[in-house]
Formats: sequence, structure tokens, C-alpha cells
Amino acid sequence: MPLRHLKRTIRNLLLLLCITVSYISHPAYAAQAIPKTINSNPASLYAPLLLPWQAALTSSNGTDVYCGAVVISEYWLITAAHCNKDHIKQVIAGVSSIPQQYPQQLNPKNKFNITHKINHPNYNETIFANDIALIRVDRSLLTVAKPILITSIAEQQTADNIFSNQWVTYQNSDANLIASGWGKANVESGINYPAQLQLITLAGVPDHLCRGLRAEHSHIVCADSNIDGLIKDVCSGDSGGPLIWQEPQKTADNDFGLRVIGITSNGAQCQDRLNDPTHQYQQLHGQYTELAPLRPWLEAYIKQYDNLSDFSLAIHNTAPDYKHDPFTVVDDYPQDQDINSLLVSTHSAAAGNIPLTTFAILIVIALSRRRINW
Repeated sequence: MPLRHLKRTIRNLLLLLCITVSYISHPAYAAQAIPKTINSNPASLYAPLLLPWQAALTSSNGTDVYCGAVVISEYWLITAAHCNKDHIKQVIAGVSSIPQQYPQQLNPKNKFNITHKINHPNYNETIFANDIALIRVDRSLLTVAKPILITSIAEQQTADNIFSNQWVTYQNSDANLIASGWGKANVESGINYPAQLQLITLAGVPDHLCRGLRAEHSHIVCADSNIDGLIKDVCSGDSGGPLIWQEPQKTADNDFGLRVIGITSNGAQCQDRLNDPTHQYQQLHGQYTELAPLRPWLEAYIKQYDNLSDFSLAIHNTAPDYKHDPFTVVDDYPQDQDINSLLVSTHSAAAGNIPLTTFAILIVIALSRRRINW
């Protein structure tokens, strides 16, 4: 075996052994999966703050994330109208991790008090039409977060054409959307919500193929897993969070052409999807409030409320200068799926004659005798 391959193999073995020993030394984690959006990855796997527009809605004590939200300007965010409840008092922004069991650990600079909330005047909770709300906070969000532009009507038409051309069933589709949030688990466990922000890549579904629409097509963006045979979806608690699309002609811009095209609104129950994985294409698609036709209302309301005659949601008020393009770094497959299976198998094997910790030590000693220079 060439030396470089041997080095890589040994590094991987050492990493796996370290993870495995750590994993089985915490039996509470070995016995149950960490809850999260279906088949997602943590955003921090790719960068410390990969999605700087992502925010969360919590109560005043910050112990639970009830919904997601999206930063669209210095003081304003959008979320789903069905998330607009009296107990929502606070926004958390500029973080990828929210220690919900220990909210006092969160830096005060990431906590914002809500001063104003309003639903779209034509919100219909029965069919989830115009499922959007505006939220204003008490100080500038730009100290920790970065806003994202909302798609225009022309951009929405471009996206619709892309969805029609790229969506296929019983085959993999191109990943042209990303959804994110701190939503609830797809498994039963003692942990209700993940501390780490989760994300998934998705594919846009053409309007005429979207299953389970209750509102008009003009109100909804539909999306589903882009991988044949792998269910990916947002779950309870992800409502109000962003659905991100990339304008193909603007990827060279300092915001990489990233747009929030929708916010999480409606869809199938996660447990129902997981209980029937063989009927992936017969299940309800994820439904997201389409933002392009709502942008004029959002802009007009902010102008009037803040008395800003020149305010516009068509341009960035400050250059976002995003550090990472999520569409180039995010994985289509859950990166912890195979390693978790391997760790469970290793944990079962550890019940044999040699304790795993002893086995790890023996290998480390043996490798040290090889005197390989890294």
C-alpha cells in the first residue's frame, strides 16, 4: 500500500476510534438518536455561521424554539403567520447553536426583544394562504446577523422554469433549494429539539405536480427530497424558517445570488412520512409560503411603520458579503447516517472478550511503534 494511503487509513481509524470511545462512554446518547429535521446535517458542519439570515422565535426566557424566522432588514424579520402567538416574545439571531436547556449560556447580544408583530391581512389559516407575518425587534440585527433578499416576481418565474425542467420522480433531482431550522425530531427521545441548526437540500416541485395543495399555486412553493429513496423534510418547529434559492445569473455577486424564496408553512407530518418510506412520491410535498407576490406588502408596511420613504427590499441596505455559498458546500446526504450505524455496530461488538477502550489503546500503541511521520 502506498505510504500516503496508509497514512490516510490510519488517520481515519484513529478518528473513528476516538469518536467511538467517546460515543459509548455516554450511554444516554448511544441508546437514542438525536432529534432533528429528517435526514438533515448541522449547518455548523460546513461553517460557524453558514446561514447568517436564520433566526429563531422563543418565549421571553428562551427555553424553547417555537418557530424559525428570516432576517430581511436591519430591524425586521419574516416568519409564518401561524407562528405569531402571544407567548413569542424574543428573537435569537446570529447563532447556529441554541442551548435550549441552558438559555443563560446564550450571549445577550444574540437576543432581541420583539416590539411589533403583524400577520398579512389576507392570511387564511384554513388553507395556509398568505401564511406570513412581519416582526420588528428593538435594536439592529446587523450586529450579529445578515439579511437576505426576497425573490422578485421575475426571479420566481425563473425558479419555476428551473423546477419544471429539473424535477423528476424515481430518480435524483438537482438540489436547487435549502431549508433550515431547529425543528423537532423524527424519532421519539428525551430531547425535544436539537441545539444545532439543521439544514437539508431539496428540489423544487412544479406547481401542477405538488400534492396536497390547499391554497392557490400562486401562494405556495412546493419542495421535496432531491434524492430518490431518501426522505428529507422539515418538521414541527421549522415553521417560519427560510427556503433558500440561488439566482443562477448572480452567483458571482457578493451575496452569491442567494434569495429567500419561501418560508416553511405546511406539509405532511414527519412521522407519517417516516412510517411509509416506500411511497415517497405519493406523500404530501413540503409547502412554503411564496414570497415574491408578498414582497410589495412587506415593503410598503415597513416603509409606513418606520417612516422610511426610500426603503426597498429589492436591494441590500448593507452589503451582505456572505462568506460561504451553501449551495457549493452542503451535502445532499446526511453525513452522520453511516457513521451512526457503524458506531452502533461497534458498540454491540464491544460486548465481546476485549473491551473497546483496551482495543483502542492497543492499536494506538501499535501505530506509535510504526514511527510514521505525519
